[in-house]
Amino acid sequence: MKGHWFWGCARDLAADRTQFLIDGHQEHGEVFVSRALIRDLMFVRDPAVVNAINVTYWADFYKPDYIKMMWKPFLGNGLVPNDGESWKRQHKLIMPGFHKKRVDAYAQTMVEFTDRMVDRWEEGEQRDMRLELNALALEVVADTLFDIDIGRGDSETIRDALADISEILVTDADKMIPRPDWWPTAENRRKKRAIAKIEEIIRRVHDERRMNKTDRGDLFSHMVFVEDEQGGMSDKQLRDEAMTLIFAGHETTAHALTWTWYLLAKNPDKVANMRDELGKVLQGRRAGVEDLPNLPYLEMVVKESLRLLPSVWAYARQAQRDLVIEGYEIKKGQTITISHIAMGRNPKYYENPMEFRPERWTREFERSLPRGAYVPFAGGPRVCLGKQFAMMEMRMILATLLQRIEPNLSEGFEPDFVTELSMHPGERGMQADVHFY
Repeated sequence: MKGHWFWGCARDLAADRTQFLIDGHQEHGEVFVSRALIRDLMFVRDPAVVNAINVTYWADFYKPDYIKMMWKPFLGNGLVPNDGESWKRQHKLIMPGFHKKRVDAYAQTMVEFTDRMVDRWEEGEQRDMRLELNALALEVVADTLFDIDIGRGDSETIRDALADISEILVTDADKMIPRPDWWPTAENRRKKRAIAKIEEIIRRVHDERRMNKTDRGDLFSHMVFVEDEQGGMSDKQLRDEAMTLIFAGHETTAHALTWTWYLLAKNPDKVANMRDELGKVLQGRRAGVEDLPNLPYLEMVVKESLRLLPSVWAYARQAQRDLVIEGYEIKKGQTITISHIAMGRNPKYYENPMEFRPERWTREFERSLPRGAYVPFAGGPRVCLGKQFAMMEMRMILATLLQRIEPNLSEGFEPDFVTELSMHPGERGMQADVHFY
């Protein structure tokens, strides 16, 4: 793919990231290459190539070095940016904290917090569902992963800090040349202030755990006390993993829920199908984790939303050696962008891909998809550790909301589509009117 003689594709990519991926694959096929300033880029939506990167050759692909450099002040060596032997050790230490039995125990908290949110609402008032769902997801993360009941002040501090960090990091990523952390720019100063605010909250929880020496059943307690043959985690590593949990554990899920709300508001017939299933199974009572196997349409809605409007719209890897995958030559150091949003729009695998059709997600349809065609949580050894947590959280929250509230958009409102670290509707949010059933 040709671009500007100097910028390459950098300006087009920065102007509209998701549209660049969607249009690029439509025009140039399943795999195309381009240049952004000094970096050679490959964009991939071919399932066989995606599966090879995620599974077959996973150890030969790291997170891109320039992205890790930009993330380092924020996430440090947390699981998301980490690689190699350090990642393997951290993954092994943290993984037991996401055991299904431990995760299932969080279900009622998710339902109770959702009901608590809706109890504050009044008929006819306008609410920004992006803000509401972000605050809800943060409260869930704080309680289940850190065992703290986060106050409104801390919630707003973290939300505003993450918004600043996300905006600055994506601006840096678009430039393809890392901005040194010591560079005395206004953006760097704003980023450092935002990070410091979250660090202070983490420090309070960390000090309490160390002082009381008590495992309270939350994931952070598990990380504080878990040990292997090398001992436990250092204070620095605990800080990095806590930062990663706060970011990955709430923002991406909240925005996935926000886009699901949008799609349901646009498709009232799907809402009717959901409410019919919820009514038959729950008969007016609260949902429990034991009900999820009996709510297949609910799961279909979540899967279809993650296909059509994924909050994690793309992710990148960098080759650690020369490889040939499915006939494509990949050079050591080349950055590979796995175009998840473009994969979900591929008519080769999804009939009428722009149509919100939860019914497509039958077992037969899923079995017909080639490996690598649907990877909203990545795949292989580096599949997102919080996948089960996120899928359960989305279903528990939606099951609770849809029993009480009509999904809608305020009259005349249409959201923006902003692609930063996750895709979200921007500063104008997702405006809806409260209408109880």
